[in-house]
Amino acid sequence: METSTENSSILKVIVAGAGVAIIIFAMKMSATILSSFLLAGVIGISVLPVTSWLIRKGVATWLALLITIGLVFLGVVALIAVIAISVVNLVETLPQYQSNLQGLLDEAATGLSSLGLQQTDLESAIANIDVSGVMSFISSFLGGILSSLSNLLVMLMVLIFFILGAPLLSTKLKNNYSTDNPIFSRFRTLIHDLQQYVTITTWINFLVGLVNTIFLMIIGVDFAVLWGVLSFLTGYIPNIGFWIAAIPPILLALVQYGIGKALIVLVGFIVINGGVGFLQPKMMGQGLNLSVLVVTVSLFFWGWVLGPMGAILAIPLTMIVKEVFLDAYDDTRALADLMSADEPQQN
Repeated sequence: METSTENSSILKVIVAGAGVAIIIFAMKMSATILSSFLLAGVIGISVLPVTSWLIRKGVATWLALLITIGLVFLGVVALIAVIAISVVNLVETLPQYQSNLQGLLDEAATGLSSLGLQQTDLESAIANIDVSGVMSFISSFLGGILSSLSNLLVMLMVLIFFILGAPLLSTKLKNNYSTDNPIFSRFRTLIHDLQQYVTITTWINFLVGLVNTIFLMIIGVDFAVLWGVLSFLTGYIPNIGFWIAAIPPILLALVQYGIGKALIVLVGFIVINGGVGFLQPKMMGQGLNLSVLVVTVSLFFWGWVLGPMGAILAIPLTMIVKEVFLDAYDDTRALADLMSADEPQQN
């Protein structure tokens, strides 16, 4: 009898594992369109309080929905416009940086020679760098960013319909489930946690991006607004978002002014972003009840499944998996507990 029970348990694990593998494979194959839908859902849930607040103030439901959609539309379009215009201008300016980069490489090679060193591998590598090839690669990369902005337009369309359908969905849930129903309670908790996470993170990212922009303008680094927007967006990426945002302006400062200004930009970013960048995983763990290890692993896992957008959505998606799926069943509740940041209970 015990053997039969053990075999049944093993079979359940195998079937469950196969099902999860199929789901992950399907998500990876449809990552481009799926990430747009998931991002629209997270943003839609996050802006629902705006509609609710307007309705409580006496605004008609249809007008509250239109105002919310208008605000979201303007925000997304403005973000796309800033990125697109900045990237186009950066591509046009790249040839001007080419001579600066070539001069910087020549100075580096000359510096190595002045130290009395022979034609070392490092000096030879510096001298043989194809500057035009580097600029061509950067130009292609920036062009890829422009083409990827079309996915944001798809997301915006889905988001508009999500906001329009949210009141009806909320009414149906209330009609079909009592407020003390475990399913209703679980979704309500998830929505509250998502809204709290997105709201707090968005304000932090906005302030960091604004301060970075002002700092880079004072230093004189080109396209400061673009790097500020990059800081804002990468702030949603735990652990490594700070470094992703810091690398482009540091390299540009190096090409523009040399090693001195590049070091100033590096120190400035560390001062402005360092505290948030290093403390953010711990802050997320305490606020969202996710361990630091889970936050880190989720970044790489969702990035592998959904690409760059998966890294941005890593925390929300992990919250959904934990609270809606794992925590809902007795067989998987132990996994949800392992993912939490709670201290284990002493027996």
